[in-house]
Amino acid sequence: MTTDIQKLDPDAAIDLAYDIFLEMAGENLDPADIMLFNLQFEDRGVVEFVETADDWEQEIGVLIDPDAFAEVWVGLVNEKDEMDDVFAKFLISHREEDREFHVIWKK
Repeated sequence: MTTDIQKLDPDAAIDLAYDIFLEMAGENLDPADIMLFNLQFEDRGVVEFVETADDWEQEIGVLIDPDAFAEVWVGLVNEKDEMDDVFAKFLISHREEDREFHVIWKK
């Protein structure tokens, strides 16, 4: 018997990642990055749902199933509309009853 995972809607994943970002950014980003983000987010800010990478094991030390997680990036885009300044990358479990997440913060 297999249980299908009800995947997070991209908009819900974006909202969840952004809420976590706002809550944790002060503890995990340099003050200069927080100031830059706050000053530039209205014009250049993006919270983007991306294809879940398969290299998270290298980042978090745990092998994950990319199909079981959503990946969301928070950052700023350049004039070519490319995200060139990533403040945080989120890996969020699709399982609502066990909502696990991991964050890679800008260093």
